[in-house]
Amino acid sequence: MHPEDSPATPRGPFEPTRWSLVLRAGAEDTAQRHAALSELYAAYWSPLYAFLRRSGRSVEDAGDLVQEFFMRLLDGSLLSAADPAKGRFRTLLLAGLRHLDSNAYRASSAAKRGGGRELLPLDVAPAEDRWQAEAPRSDSPEHAFDRAWANVVIDRASVQLRGIYRATGKGPIFDALFPTLLGGRAEGGLAVVGKQLGLSEDSVKMALSRLRHRFGEALQAEISQTVGSRSEVKEELRYLLSVLG
Repeated sequence: MHPEDSPATPRGPFEPTRWSLVLRAGAEDTAQRHAALSELYAAYWSPLYAFLRRSGRSVEDAGDLVQEFFMRLLDGSLLSAADPAKGRFRTLLLAGLRHLDSNAYRASSAAKRGGGRELLPLDVAPAEDRWQAEAPRSDSPEHAFDRAWANVVIDRASVQLRGIYRATGKGPIFDALFPTLLGGRAEGGLAVVGKQLGLSEDSVKMALSRLRHRFGEALQAEISQTVGSRSEVKEELRYLLSVLG
């Protein structure tokens, strides 16, 4: 087995993942819970931004509201009703944000947000650029949220997998073949790619098959961080892929 063939998905017990650590801690104000929640939020706040922008919020209001939402998420009130057996970070975040938005907390003074605590730094510009580029104008706010979420999952899984390939000296294989997994085409076909990589066409086909398998594992490993049980991982993967069509 090559080093890059080591499984990305965890073997054995499902826990602990970042989300299961949050759920297990419940509403307790623990450093472990805050660290896990902050890491998840830092990775997945941009779909909340997409939801708010599609809902008609301005760039400034959307950025302010996701900041305030995070502070309220940290205080534990949004997690108190979360069911560890059924909790999905995606659905809890969207439900909480809709509640916050409907109660017009966005009208609060930006100076009061965070209660004196340090806010999580958010770079809104890339999220705005991506939302403008990706979200069809016919999208509902909910679909814009799910589409952005699916793209974050793909981005994070691909970055993880790219790192594995480059660490084992196989970065060129990843760079040449990975776009085909996202609907692109290998420039000139697999035979040409093989010549560029110094591989036979059959070897390229095998490498592509291995990459496809490894990417599926990386996707499942990323999703496992945002759901409450192993049984939900493949269901969530199927749903997110269907969102992207």
